[in-house]
Amino acid sequence: MGTWIWGAATMAIVVIIAGGIAWWLAHGCALTRVGAIGAVLGGLFALGTLAVTLDFDSALRVSATATIAAGAWLLVWALAGGIRGQRLLNAEVAERQAESLRREASRV
Repeated sequence: MGTWIWGAATMAIVVIIAGGIAWWLAHGCALTRVGAIGAVLGGLFALGTLAVTLDFDSALRVSATATIAAGAWLLVWALAGGIRGQRLLNAEVAERQAESLRREASRV
C-alpha cells in the first residue's frame, strides 16, 4: 500500500508544480491564473487528504479524484486563456494591417 500512497503524493506534487509553471507563464492572463490557482489548491487538497485520512483506500480515492479534477481544471482554463490570447493577437494583427492599408490609401 505504501507505493500507492507515494504514487498519489507524487501525482499531487506534479499537479502543484504544473500549476506553478502555468502561473509563471500566464503573463497577466486572468483565465490561466484561475486555472493555476485551482491546480495548486487541488494538489494541496490531495496531499492533505493523503496526510490526514487514516483509511488508505478512501485516502487514495479522494486524492485521485482531487488530482484528476485539479489537472482537468488547469487544462480547461489554460486552453481558455490560450484561445483568448490567440484571438487578441489576431485582432491586433488585423488592426495593424488595416492601419497600414489606411496609410497607403491616404498616400495615393
